[in-house]
Amino acid sequence: MKTTYSYEELLKFDDPFEYELGLPLKINNLPSTVVEEDIPDSKTKLLEKLAEGYSLIIQKPQIPNEKVFAALQLLGENDFMKLYAVNEKDFNEPLWDLLYESEYNLHWTFFLLIEMTGVVFELSYTGGETRALTLSGLNANTLIHLRLEVDESVTCRWG
Repeated sequence: MKTTYSYEELLKFDDPFEYELGLPLKINNLPSTVVEEDIPDSKTKLLEKLAEGYSLIIQKPQIPNEKVFAALQLLGENDFMKLYAVNEKDFNEPLWDLLYESEYNLHWTFFLLIEMTGVVFELSYTGGETRALTLSGLNANTLIHLRLEVDESVTCRWG
């Protein structure tokens, strides 16, 4: 199954990301298109996108900090959360296992992003507020959220 939403269709939804698309993050500006589709295998898709130059962005709670995160690039942190970027070279089987196990854990968020330049990441609990990771500055970018357990992807494109 493959469903494509245009910018105009997204405008008609009350909250297209949370209720219609089920993304585990907030995005400040609507993409020009969104494609929801079934994929043959989430892990294969993830590895393909990393090989194409995408970065895997992971937000996770501060504690516990598994050993698998020690070598990863830390993008930011606050008192509650840490944000990491993973490239193809740093991705490994223990990280895959942890992502698969943590897919539905509260405050865990992960997705692929083709371009990180200019993107602003606002971590959960910033300023004492309880909410999801928020992204802005996604001009001409592509974001892919993989639903690992059900082998689905949501691709958001700007520009």
